Amino acid sequence: MNIVFKKKEDHFIFFKNGTLIQGSKKKPLTALNIEHAKSIIKELKKEISKDPYSILNLSLFSSNLDSNARNEIIVNILDNLDNDIILYRFFDDENLIKLMNKNYSNLITDFNKTFKIKLWLVKKLFEIKKIDKCKKLKFEEYLLSLNNFYITAFFKLIGITKSVILSYYFLNNEVKYKKLFNLMNLESKLQQNQWGYVDEQKKIDEDCLCSLKKISIFLKNIS
Repeated sequence: MNIVFKKKEDHFIFFKNGTLIQGSKKKPLTALNIEHAKSIIKELKKEISKDPYSILNLSLFSSNLDSNARNEIIVNILDNLDNDIILYRFFDDENLIKLMNKNYSNLITDFNKTFKIKLWLVKKLFEIKKIDKCKKLKFEEYLLSLNNFYITAFFKLIGITKSVILSYYFLNNEVKYKKLFNLMNLESKLQQNQWGYVDEQKKIDEDCLCSLKKISIFLKNIS
C-alpha cells in the first residue's frame, strides 16, 4: 500500500496507490501543513477509522464540509450559546454556586466584552431566554472567520463540554485540555469530594480527558 501526500496551492491532498483519497462527499482529504499531513499519513497507514477524535477523522470531517454544512454548524453553535451550561445557577447547593461563580465569572465577563454581547445567569429553571441574533453578530463574524478545521474542532468540543464559552477559550489556547476538563466538571468534582469516586465515573472521566487531548493534538497539527 502506497500512501503519499502532494502540495496543492496552500494545502495538501492524499493519494493511495495513485488514487485520490476522498471523503463521503467526494471532497479530497486535506491537510493544512506538512506536520498535519504527516500525522494523517501515519493514521492512514494504521488503518484506524472508528475514533471520531483521531486526527484522520477530524480532518475528514473538516474536508467534507461545504457551505451548507458550515452554516448549519454555525447556527448550532449560536443556538447553543443561549443554553450554555456555565450560565446555569438554579441550584440549591450554595457551595456549587460559589464554585461556579469563582471559576466562570471572569470567563463570562471577558466573553461578553470580546463579542459585545450580554449573557445573563439562569437562576430559575424556566428562565432561559433566547438572545436576539443581531446581538450575536460579532460572535457570528468570528465563527465565519474560522476555517473548516477550526469550525470542526469547535463543533466537536461543544458536543463534549456542552459549553460554547469554555470551548471558545480552549480553541483559542487560553485554557489547556486538563483545565477545560476540570472547568466542565465542577459539580462532579464537588460530589466526588463528598461521596467518593466510583470506578464507573473514573472510566467516563478518562474517556473524556482522552477525547479532549486528541482534539488538542488536532489543533496543534492545524495551527
